[in-house]
Amino acid sequence: MKRRRLGRSGLVVSEIALGTMTFGSMADEKESLAILDRAFDAGVDFVDAAETYPVPPDPKWAGRTEEIVGKWLASKPRDAVILATKVAGPSGGWFQAPVRAGKTGLDRHSIERALEASLRRLGTDYVDLYQTHWPDAGLPIEQTLEALDRLVEEGKVRAVNVQGVRLARKAAGRRAWVAGAQPKAHRGPTRPRSAASSIAGGDPSAEFR
Repeated sequence: MKRRRLGRSGLVVSEIALGTMTFGSMADEKESLAILDRAFDAGVDFVDAAETYPVPPDPKWAGRTEEIVGKWLASKPRDAVILATKVAGPSGGWFQAPVRAGKTGLDRHSIERALEASLRRLGTDYVDLYQTHWPDAGLPIEQTLEALDRLVEEGKVRAVNVQGVRLARKAAGRRAWVAGAQPKAHRGPTRPRSAASSIAGGDPSAEFR
């Protein structure tokens, strides 16, 4: 399995990432654990989750994916897995996030509460890559970046991805731990093409698929 650096961060990951958005819904726990084991045995060490997973979004099972990943993670050396998860952006319009009673956002309070809950479900004291799942257009980006700064400084997060190429450019200009724009996570193995390539002047569409 080939490996590559993820954007501007210190993370070096397998060239294939495993998306987990159906773990706990379309794939039950037994099947999900088997998929994780098979991917890991094949050299995939990069696992991507989210606080709102599994899909379709529903409060009755939101967070179940992270619980399953956490159960699997407990059977592996923590340093052997590059673990990514996401914080939900704001609810509104047709979509209400299935966590925190729909009162989600990318301000400091929301980000800190989201990460603490994710860490409990995942059974770890840090995540390697923390991502904004979608942007908070009504909030100054500096508030989000300052909140993420604190998590990195506290050792709870190693690197972050921020939604949107222009935001990533701005952040990456000042923060070496910013990996790039938010990857688009999908079920099954995916190739990590960080939008850090866009920061460097590459193709803006080169994101996780």
